[in-house]
Amino acid sequence: MNIETLKMFKDLIDTQNFTKTAELNFVTQSAVSQHMKKLEIIFKTKLFLKKNEKLELTEIGKIVYQYSSDIVSKYSEMLEKVNLNFNRSILGEVRISSIYSVGIYYLRNYIREFISLNPNIKISLNYMEWDEVIEKVIKGDADFGFLACKSVNDHNLSSIPVADEELVLVAPVSFKIGEKNQVPLSYISSLKLVFFEKNTPSRKFIDNILKKSNVKLNITMELNNIDTIKAAVMSNTGFSILPLNSVIEDEKNSRLKFYRFTTPLYRPVYMIYCKRKKFSKEVNRFLNFILSKKKEKNYNE
Repeated sequence: MNIETLKMFKDLIDTQNFTKTAELNFVTQSAVSQHMKKLEIIFKTKLFLKKNEKLELTEIGKIVYQYSSDIVSKYSEMLEKVNLNFNRSILGEVRISSIYSVGIYYLRNYIREFISLNPNIKISLNYMEWDEVIEKVIKGDADFGFLACKSVNDHNLSSIPVADEELVLVAPVSFKIGEKNQVPLSYISSLKLVFFEKNTPSRKFIDNILKKSNVKLNITMELNNIDTIKAAVMSNTGFSILPLNSVIEDEKNSRLKFYRFTTPLYRPVYMIYCKRKKFSKEVNRFLNFILSKKKEKNYNE
């Protein structure tokens, strides 16, 4: 058990929402669930129950919540005093808007690393729809935007490809394709599919790839959120095509399976920012950090 786990528990009870708790702690929803399970294993009892769409604390849960709040508060107080002692006040802020799947599954580890290297720079990360990300950057309400599948064609914006995320076939954990861990793209024609909604860039991007490969689609459900798509696959509603980063943890914990395609598929990830905007030193530092990670990845490949 650590302070990070206690903070997640406190945040979950305060927000009553797994997604918000994940966002507050720069982790996935499944990671929050795993931390809660570990906490209940440690105390050998349930800490909360779901009743009428609310999380209600058990008697033991109330005790753990009270002390978790005290511990987290004391820890925050300690950090503040340490920062004051070493004169490490916040120098500046980097404001980021991102589509959910990129922010939670691609950006989170980079943000953690950047914060560890630059503890006096604040990172504000907000999850939005594709069009809203662009609007925030154009209006100046965000320094950077992160999108997938489609670059932005706007003379005011720079749109830089920063990564290529591998796409994989995602299947219920009970499903098996012999001993193989790869499938041809044509295999999709035989499956019931759960995809993103038609108007999303990710859906258009995948549809275009499948159309070029003459793959017929049998779509049984359309959803607008990557976590709801995974939940649908977990409940045996169908199969999906999702970024590998978003399902690695689920396979490790036996909640989903994924199969790579024999001809690998990738979706591009773009970072956007205003061309004419003068950046602060802190914002420039984040830009250079992301670009260095891109160069580092290309070098390793």
